[in-house]
Amino acid sequence: MAQLIVLTGPIAAGKNTVAELLADLLTDAGRTVVVADVDEVAAMVRRPGAGAAGLWFAAHEAHGALVGQWMRSAVDYVIAVGPFHTADERAALTRMLPDSAAALWVVIDAPVEVTFARAQADPTRGLSRDPGFHHRAHNRFRQWLPMIPADRVFDSSRLGAGQIAAAIAESLPPR
Repeated sequence: MAQLIVLTGPIAAGKNTVAELLADLLTDAGRTVVVADVDEVAAMVRRPGAGAAGLWFAAHEAHGALVGQWMRSAVDYVIAVGPFHTADERAALTRMLPDSAAALWVVIDAPVEVTFARAQADPTRGLSRDPGFHHRAHNRFRQWLPMIPADRVFDSSRLGAGQIAAAIAESLPPR
């Protein structure tokens, strides 16, 4: 069965960058890896989008089903990326996992000043570039942070994405 690696944190903390670099490290070591981003599942909802259509939580549930199915496949690692901040969001992710699934929960954090500057510098970002939305989302993360089950916590304003990915890879049990 696959090993689940959960990457969560605020908007623009570097979760996707770390996920891609971690996937590269693991595949370079001969492992098979799936990266499953809840935002990509939410993006399946066409205009007006999952959030505006009231389907954001449904996207979390669909993402959890997808992750659960990949966990039952022959892949070595599943990297789940997204805002799994509330108990309901975490349950949507884990509800469909096999009973014996092992998960490594990783929080990638950074101060709002850093994440907002990153979002502003990235022209491919949408709503996360809006100051009000960004700050509300960051505050929501801060509110739920004490309840997130974190096996590892990294500050991406102090460590580069490659350093974080390498530290995660080194902390994984041998396969």
